[in-house]
Amino acid sequence: MAYWIPVGAMNAAINIENLTKRFPRTSGYRDLLPFRLREWVEAVKNVSLEIRDGEFFGMLGPNGAGKTTLIKMLCCLVLPNSGTARVFGHDVARDAQSVKETVGLISAEERSFYWRLTGRENLRFYASLYHLPQKQASARINKLLELVGLADDGDTRFQNYSTGMRQKLAIARGLLSEPRLLFVDEPTRSLDPVSAQTVRIFLKDKIAAEGKTVVLATHNLNEAEQLCDRLAIMDRGHLKAVGTVSELRTIFQTQEECVLEVGNYSESILNQLRAIDGVLDCNLTETHDGLVKLKMVISNRAAVLPHIMKVTVNSGADIMDCQLDPLPLEEIFLHALHTDTGKENG
Repeated sequence: MAYWIPVGAMNAAINIENLTKRFPRTSGYRDLLPFRLREWVEAVKNVSLEIRDGEFFGMLGPNGAGKTTLIKMLCCLVLPNSGTARVFGHDVARDAQSVKETVGLISAEERSFYWRLTGRENLRFYASLYHLPQKQASARINKLLELVGLADDGDTRFQNYSTGMRQKLAIARGLLSEPRLLFVDEPTRSLDPVSAQTVRIFLKDKIAAEGKTVVLATHNLNEAEQLCDRLAIMDRGHLKAVGTVSELRTIFQTQEECVLEVGNYSESILNQLRAIDGVLDCNLTETHDGLVKLKMVISNRAAVLPHIMKVTVNSGADIMDCQLDPLPLEEIFLHALHTDTGKENG
């Protein structure tokens, strides 16, 4: 069963119920054999999810988790085999045109641009696909080139763009139709750290700040934590968990580190703390100015921490400081991947 944090009564930009997508498994020449039974691979398995209007939502998972396939279904690029998905109330299977009018897609796929055309000419081509009037398209293209920092390079051929510039043009293309909802598929893939951070800041400060709903697919943990209001963790087509980073920590946090700084330390404290049920490890790590730091690994904070305090005080030590380190997102992610969902998204 997937771990679920409900969105409550807030308006949903996206509502997904039991969505599944299967693809035929390719086996080379054997696919040509007559009467051969077709094998299928489920890329997305019975996913149910709501995404709020105006939310910066992250889909986090390893390669092959189903993130891109889910986005393609929500953009009406592929049809689901079963289940339903609605974007601002429009069914992706029955009302694809209305969905397409409300969404934009940004991906790191460079092959979708014409390399011998300039950045501006590429945007003009895509504007024509949106049936934008020429005058309106020109004004919007100028505005977008300025917005993404390509105003001085709009008339440079795409083949001469750096990787970062190409990604900026992809962002401009995704915004051409002025979408209410923007899907962003691994926008910083192949970018250097400086360019990647520039793209992240742009998405957060320029796009999300306008009130647009943004759905980000990534396997970059730092990127997800930096940008997203809530996260969905996916693995092999399954939805494993949904919530804020804080909520996911609450769900998956089984252990954490507790650092206790004490005065009037005696050696008996160490053994007493180690004897507490729920203290998995306890070591003296540092002494200075008459103070001692005790580092513990604990489980079940609510039950264990009061016991730690009581034992320490009763031993005659003075508690000077207590620090609990939250579980890093990487650990949450690994916990989620290793958790058996049982019946998908049950």
